[in-house]
Amino acid sequence: NPLDPARDRGIGRSLSRRDEPQSAGISTSDMSIEVDDVLKILREFLQGFDKLRDDGPPKEILDIRDNSKDGEYWEALTHVIPKRTLKLWDALGAALWEYHKVLTRRAKLLSEATVLQKQNS
Repeated sequence: NPLDPARDRGIGRSLSRRDEPQSAGISTSDMSIEVDDVLKILREFLQGFDKLRDDGPPKEILDIRDNSKDGEYWEALTHVIPKRTLKLWDALGAALWEYHKVLTRRAKLLSEATVLQKQNS
């Protein structure tokens, strides 16, 4: 069918001579690959390349990196939040803990009062 979209995209056809790679010693007539087999062939080809996984930077780059300022960097990060803010947060945390204790005690007293009201009625 001349209007078949699958035909226009090349689905189900084999590679033509102009699509085939030219290499020394291999004639192009011997190299016919079905389009449907391309993914399978690529997967088989890539299975032998274990080095494609990221093992970090190459060793030569690690040796070249200047790490003389690393200590300063990490020391500076320990002072990102000012001491004044940390003291404020500590005070707020302590106050919230006390407020939680008061609310817990109040809830306990409220339940006891409810029990006493039921007994009195």
